[in-house]
Amino acid sequence: MSKAKKRLLFIVYFLLLFFIIRMNAIAVVEWLDKSMFVDYTMDHAQAINDSFYNGVSLIFAITVFLYAILGSSIVSLLIVDLLMLGMVFANNVKVVERNEFITFSELQTVTSPKELLTFVSVSPGSVVFLLIVTIFILVALQFLIKKVSKKVNFRIDRRIRIVLFVVSLTIIVAIFAKPNYYNEHVLKYEASDVHNWNPLKRARQDGFLPSFMHTVKPTYMDKPAGYKKEKVLEISEKYSKISRQINEKRDKSVNDSQTLLYLSESLMDPEQLPNLLLNDSPIPFISKMAKNNIGGTMYSQYIGGGTANIEWSILTSFSLEVFREPMVVTPYSDFYSQSKNHHTILDFYTKDKVAVHPYTAHLYKRRTIYDAIGFDEFHYLDHGIKHTDKLGTHKRVSDEALNKDILEVANQKDVGLIHVLSMQNHSPYKAEIPDMDYKPKINLDVYPKDKEKELFNYLQGIHASDKAAEALVTQLEKSDKEVNLLFYGDHFPSVFRGTEDQFKGDQLHETPWFMMMNHGRSEKGVQLDGLSPAFFVPVLLKEGNYYVSPYQGLMDELLTQGVKRIGKNYVVTEEGKVYDNALPKDLLAMIHDYRIVQYDALFGHNWLSDDFYTEMNK
Repeated sequence: MSKAKKRLLFIVYFLLLFFIIRMNAIAVVEWLDKSMFVDYTMDHAQAINDSFYNGVSLIFAITVFLYAILGSSIVSLLIVDLLMLGMVFANNVKVVERNEFITFSELQTVTSPKELLTFVSVSPGSVVFLLIVTIFILVALQFLIKKVSKKVNFRIDRRIRIVLFVVSLTIIVAIFAKPNYYNEHVLKYEASDVHNWNPLKRARQDGFLPSFMHTVKPTYMDKPAGYKKEKVLEISEKYSKISRQINEKRDKSVNDSQTLLYLSESLMDPEQLPNLLLNDSPIPFISKMAKNNIGGTMYSQYIGGGTANIEWSILTSFSLEVFREPMVVTPYSDFYSQSKNHHTILDFYTKDKVAVHPYTAHLYKRRTIYDAIGFDEFHYLDHGIKHTDKLGTHKRVSDEALNKDILEVANQKDVGLIHVLSMQNHSPYKAEIPDMDYKPKINLDVYPKDKEKELFNYLQGIHASDKAAEALVTQLEKSDKEVNLLFYGDHFPSVFRGTEDQFKGDQLHETPWFMMMNHGRSEKGVQLDGLSPAFFVPVLLKEGNYYVSPYQGLMDELLTQGVKRIGKNYVVTEEGKVYDNALPKDLLAMIHDYRIVQYDALFGHNWLSDDFYTEMNK
């Protein structure tokens, strides 16, 4: 074959190859977009933005990059398609389970495959076998293609592959170095300054890849106006004075008590939803405790997810609603491990601080975070958790079994704070409890028939949680120690996805909570509904008559003013949502101070001293 013909053949080959890579990239983008819809079925009547089908350039560059390394178009395309197939499947699972799409920071969860597989009906052994077979086939195919190419004398010059490698790598690095520029100017993604309360709904208009790229280097929180060192020091002095005034009227430190923060996974009160049940409530004890003690409902913007966010808000007293797009921010995974400030309720205890979670420790960087904020011990599965009995055919450790581990820790002499995260009522809800005496009667006029069995199983599960809560409270009330138990549900279960039109407003976003202070200290206590998790520690300090730090002095003042939630440009009080421009000047000044403090701690210069968060003197 003459050089001219060979050169022409290579030109035709590359033109055809790039055409195939482009068509494959288009198909990949289409399936990524489809993964955001249940059953991969798009609503073609839905309006979409200019960015929806964009992202082909990124998939194209990744494929060319692999081709430059491997020298085989078939193997490169197969690897890209297999990786993207995994992304499509994983994203669809998250959409169905949590009504959310996968974000960039969540890609690190691939380092915990065993835990991820518990969310689907696939055994780790099956996945390992399939992975080994796939790798073997790809290696064999690569070897065969190289052998055939050598035999027919059709090999791509190494210099061409080097050029393709440098060009494609440069493009990929540039994209991820300036993701927002790429998103805006290439993918035509239009960022919004408005709170995005339903990221999936918006992603279904913008497209998966533009929405995904928006999470690579996001601006988590806008810098508050007037954020300067002089203003921060002024805030420190102001609330140091206020905290001293508050502490003059109080007589003890929370360090003299033992406090349990108990997150009850996916706990909700079905009686909060009109006509859902045709018989008695599955959680009579929890409801009674919330009514007869300090208690009420907690506001959670999540359904079927967000546990790590809620616990973060409680531990830090920072609001999730001040973030630009609170629904797609996960502080633990996104930024908190790198933050300069890790002050939490743990600072108030000189005694041991213990976290108890009957599940893996690999998700959400919990081991790293817990070490940074000062937990002395972290008990999780295969590391400290001794009791692992299940409920019926459930996969998760039961709350009854969890009680045993909690009480063992609580009975230790030098434990001041116990942070508990239960798992019993985590999705999925296919498992049954055959011997359960409580049989919920679900009103199918207000709830979908096809999800009845899952809701039935879930309601039986929280009935068991109610029994376990009663047993735990009974034991804690007997303690000679001064014990505080904050018991709360983190969010509604995923079985209520898709019922937003039936249960409007905040009906699907308010979970039960109560605070039991033994020796009768919490009886007939304050009732607070729709309370942000950021205010739980301030309530504990206020109702327990405990000293406050300057920061908690600020929180105490806001609580006294009737503030229940703090957002980017609004607050929520008994009157409902009130935007900044309608707030009294003195209250607006405190709200602005609060946002400055949170920004300084998480994203700013950390100008506020440690004493601002820890000092609790008169």
